[in-house]
Amino acid sequence: MRIKQPLIYFGKLLLCSLAFILGAVIGGMVAMLLGLQQPPMPEGVDSSFVFLLLLLESPVMALALALVARGLGGRLLPRALTLSFFTWVAYTLNTVIESLTFTTTTVAGAMFTTVSFLVPSIFCGTAVALLFPSGEKGKSLTAAAKEFFDHRTVGAWVWRIVVAAVAFVPIYLFFGSLVAPITAEYFQQGTYGLRQPGQDEILIVLLVRSALFLLACLPIVVIWQRSKRNLFLSLGFALFVLVGFLYMLGAYYMPLAVRVPHTLEILADSFTHAGLLIVLLAKSNSQTIQTLEARAM
Repeated sequence: MRIKQPLIYFGKLLLCSLAFILGAVIGGMVAMLLGLQQPPMPEGVDSSFVFLLLLLESPVMALALALVARGLGGRLLPRALTLSFFTWVAYTLNTVIESLTFTTTTVAGAMFTTVSFLVPSIFCGTAVALLFPSGEKGKSLTAAAKEFFDHRTVGAWVWRIVVAAVAFVPIYLFFGSLVAPITAEYFQQGTYGLRQPGQDEILIVLLVRSALFLLACLPIVVIWQRSKRNLFLSLGFALFVLVGFLYMLGAYYMPLAVRVPHTLEILADSFTHAGLLIVLLAKSNSQTIQTLEARAM
């Protein structure tokens, strides 16, 4: 029995990762049918090897999403939509915006990535929602949202949402400044297609990314059914994996002097950002207990 359960769990992760790979293939075909231009590969990088890395890394993505999925209450559809949107924003849209800022990636290639990875995000998010249920059923997303937002006044929500919408900016700037002395020369020299944008451009992009992160994470916070500690660990890990860890693993052509500091930076960014969003937006433990007691009655 002890062996069977982990094997079943691992098998589910493989099914979710296969759903992502299948979606990536279909998404690529859709993008090509739409006439979108594929982004160029870095010099010396084999596209078939990149796809192999994507195949090997996809179970890690599935694991990160599964940890989130186990805490999401409600029916299958809102859980699937929540996970799919979170995956697409954190893994794809966020990276496309950052790539346009810090690399020489063209807008045409960025559109291909944005469109093609929408399909695997939906496939994987739906598979995870289906194979990793939370046990909490019955409430629609609308009802859950009403209950969630009713526990604070309008004034309290306004300042919390505003702060949450820009929270990623100071977090990114702070941890980025810690690794900049190590990695700045690669951006300044344009190595591996990297580039150093101006401060005004960085600030605008960070504000956009911060707002997108809020949109992606808020539905998770709204329908979350477990403790805030569990939410912190699950959401922080998911952000870390989707926003940067998988990309740093796949960027084998870059030196460790770039990959390791940026991986640590993204780790710190992700958990700090998740913690701040939870402090600002999540229900207090007493409110969560009262809700569960009301349901039991």
